Amino acid sequence: MTLVRRNPLQSAVGALLAVGLIVSAVVATTSSSNRFKNAVACGAGYGYGYGSNAAGYGYAPACQPGQGQFAQGKVFVVERGQSLQLSGSSGVPNAPGQIVLDFNTGTATCKNGSQTELQVIKTFTTDSNGNFTTVVQIPNVSFGRHNISAVVNGVEVARAIVIVVPSLRGDGYRMIAGDGGSFNFGDNLFHGSVPQVLNGKLPNQPVVGGDNTPSNQGYWMVAADGGMFNFGDAEFFGSVPGVLQPGQQLQKPIVGMARTPTGCGYWLVASDGGVFAFGDAKFQGSLPGVLNGKLPNKPIVGIATTPSGQGYWMVASDGGIFAFGDAVFFGSVPGALNGKLPNQPILAIAAKVDGTGYWLAAADGGQFAFGNAPFFGSVPAALNGKLPNKPVVGMHANPAGTGYRMAAADGGVFSFGNVLFFGSLPGVLNGKLPNQPVVALSRL
Repeated sequence: MTLVRRNPLQSAVGALLAVGLIVSAVVATTSSSNRFKNAVACGAGYGYGYGSNAAGYGYAPACQPGQGQFAQGKVFVVERGQSLQLSGSSGVPNAPGQIVLDFNTGTATCKNGSQTELQVIKTFTTDSNGNFTTVVQIPNVSFGRHNISAVVNGVEVARAIVIVVPSLRGDGYRMIAGDGGSFNFGDNLFHGSVPQVLNGKLPNQPVVGGDNTPSNQGYWMVAADGGMFNFGDAEFFGSVPGVLQPGQQLQKPIVGMARTPTGCGYWLVASDGGVFAFGDAKFQGSLPGVLNGKLPNKPIVGIATTPSGQGYWMVASDGGIFAFGDAVFFGSVPGALNGKLPNQPILAIAAKVDGTGYWLAAADGGQFAFGNAPFFGSVPAALNGKLPNKPVVGMHANPAGTGYRMAAADGGVFSFGNVLFFGSLPGVLNGKLPNQPVVALSRL
């Protein structure tokens, strides 16, 4: 495990970009009080805003043209050993083909995250029309993001992203407290805590968020000053204190983090929407950049990423969504409520692993589902209209996208859909509260 270390050479570019020095975005604009609900760098089509007097739209410039696609989709979330049926068209009849993992992907970017593992995992022959259908089995490769390609006569004719996860069910969860305590349930194992490595002392600033590694054998925690703590197989890629100049202050506190799909980097987001990118995390834009230095209507409270690692969503406490890179805007709470605010502030966001939707959780446990993210229930409905004992502060969905959990500040856990309950802090502490409130529920 490693405490906050400084590596300005590795991370200076991400920090410079985070203050909005380089921004390429088209912004959906509405009335002056309800602007920039969808900031897009490329590839997300158009976004719309809301407002009582005006409406507007912004068109996103196209990203680089992609390779052909498999008929079954662009993103697959799988376990090792799982079989996939893949179909497509090459335009070349009766030709030999291969299904190749990590074709033209480059080299591995970190030690303990996704590794580039170039290998042929299936051969096939196209039919008389140049089409193919084959079944492949995902080999024992590293967890995280990989590419899978169909190659015919040496030419790539289809490509998709494969996210390899330890378990689609998501039989475990980790809660993180403000002092850096780690509380682990199910198959999420304990690999250390901030108080443990600081010999009982508190971090300089409260811990505000965290994330699990793709293997589920490690995790990061981030403090409000951007200090990073890594445990288990989580690698350190940089911190905000490491890239600030002597005497320079962070303009707004860090409120959350998200790792890249490979586990070889991470983004940190501040309450003003500033983004700091480390490792293989690519800066795709920030709110200070697209708002010309102005603050969003409400503070940013969370960030989630796309499966390609080329985009991210931010959510504000009013449920406004800001999409960057290849993150697609699927809607926002004010948009769904005709400009009204939610009953309680939004405090957490979780994205579907395949990038086709997202969930937002409010402090009362209310749920808002957008895109292909299914609604499985809410805390007020489960409690017959009552509020939880403490505010809901975090949520995650299982990798299969068939359920989600929410965690409250007292460590209470609420499970919905096809996910299991493995315990709560009030249960293991005999009704007592943790030393510091829970601030996040790590993604699986």
